[in-house]
Parts: sequence; C-alpha cells; structure tokens
Amino acid sequence: MSDRQAHVVGAQPANAREDFLANPPWKATSVLAAGAAAVAGLTALFGEQLSPALTRGGMSYIGGYLVGWTTRHAMKLAALIAGLILAAVASLKSAGWIDLDWTSFESHVSQSLSWLNGKAEGLKTLLTGWLPSAGAGGAGVYFGFRKK
Repeated sequence: MSDRQAHVVGAQPANAREDFLANPPWKATSVLAAGAAAVAGLTALFGEQLSPALTRGGMSYIGGYLVGWTTRHAMKLAALIAGLILAAVASLKSAGWIDLDWTSFESHVSQSLSWLNGKAEGLKTLLTGWLPSAGAGGAGVYFGFRKK
C-alpha cells in the first residue's frame, strides 16, 4: 500500500504501528473527558474548593480504560500466536514428525491455568486497591475494551 493510499479516509492501515498511531486510546472522547475531570479535580484539590472525588474518578476511569484497551490488544495478539502454534503442531503431527502425549500436555495446561488464576486474583486485589473509584475504573475497562 502506498503512502497516498494510507492517507485516504477509510483506508485500512498497513501494519499494527500505523493502526496504533491512527487510533490511539488517548484520543477517545471519554478519555479526554475523564482527563478534564481529573485536571478539574486536581485544580480544586489545590484550591481547596471541591473534594478530590473528581480526581479519583477521572484517574480511575483513565486507568481502567487503558487496562481494557491493553487487554483487548493483548488478547488479539495471544489469539493470533495460539492459532499459529496450533496450526504448526497440527502440521507436524499430520506429517508424522511429532507424537503428542496428551495426558502430559493436559496436566501442564491445568497447572498453568491454576497458576494464572492465582495471579489474576492477586492482580484483582492490586487493582482494587489502586483504583479507589471502582465504578469509574470498571466503566473505563468496559469502554477501553470496546475501543477498536
């Protein structure tokens, strides 16, 4: 795709870097609004006119949005990698180059999933402590995950 085609309205970006630069999370209207609320809250905090609730809510939303946006992109990448690995294993197995021990594979997967579950619980506890406004953070995760 030439540079001229990439700048046409509605044209698809040629690679992930161009996609990221064309549609970054910090250009989303809701993130800008939450940033404005956070700045207003910080201004009020220093001016002692309002409570710091605006700051907590705005920063929690922005943090949640970035977590959701990052999770979406990481899941897309993980699905692509898993698909490539499964295709490679299927090709090698059908060619007779490898023989799979499914019981061992199943036990390794179950151990990995239990480890990952424990780490996810720890991350949940950490995020709950760091995002004081859980409602704003949850909304940010939801809208960040939906951001394409």
